[in-house]
Amino acid sequence: MNIYIDETVHEQYGFLILAYVLCPSDPQDDLACVLASNTAEEFHALEKMHGNDRAQKLRGEMRSYVNWNCRWGVFVLPSSVRWNLADELPWFISNLMGSCSSTDAVSVYMDEGIVKENQRQSIREATGIEQLELCKSHEMNGIQLADLVAALCGVRLREEISQKPKMLQYGDESGFDPPIQAELGYELWASLRYSMHRESTPLGEDIPEMAEFPTIGYGLFISDKCSQRLRDAAEKLFGRVYLGCIH
Repeated sequence: MNIYIDETVHEQYGFLILAYVLCPSDPQDDLACVLASNTAEEFHALEKMHGNDRAQKLRGEMRSYVNWNCRWGVFVLPSSVRWNLADELPWFISNLMGSCSSTDAVSVYMDEGIVKENQRQSIREATGIEQLELCKSHEMNGIQLADLVAALCGVRLREEISQKPKMLQYGDESGFDPPIQAELGYELWASLRYSMHRESTPLGEDIPEMAEFPTIGYGLFISDKCSQRLRDAAEKLFGRVYLGCIH
């Protein structure tokens, strides 16, 4: 199993997210085909999407790849620990591995810059993972999947903390008649919810609980350095996932 990790930092709102994507098989060649079919060298989640049909199409295909082939989650931390992530990673990676049922060997690929090269060995020793690499995202395509998750979940958490969501209208082109107004962050995040790493047992036997699944310790990890406000926001958004109809 391959684990890909990327980050998004929202300094103004006091948080950062390490997003991870769990791939049971190596996605390198599959994603190379996706990129080539869209005449793109690399997917950038922060590329301007409005009015950019090519970028929207590529994002949709990358999102579909995650939903059909992977599981994902987030590790939420205060932005103040940005330069000390090497201290946070052993606990996180060890617990993430413990949440996975696979007995296959694990390889971890992180976007370069998350930690320094000279910190990599100590993380290897603390987690017992021999194959733990720092990579350039344009060379290791799986990191681009983590970039997608980081960007979408970062927008979602930012809007929750700021209480200033960007509203968009969804009409016939999105299957809504009459049109609806919905938060951008929620709509983007919801498009990935079916593949969120989660427990297999629902929260209850009746609707809506029978369609909700716990994610803490699976698709959500929270640093003990988070403030209560940040912890509450993360648990509210990512602490359970609803797999029923949302509209």
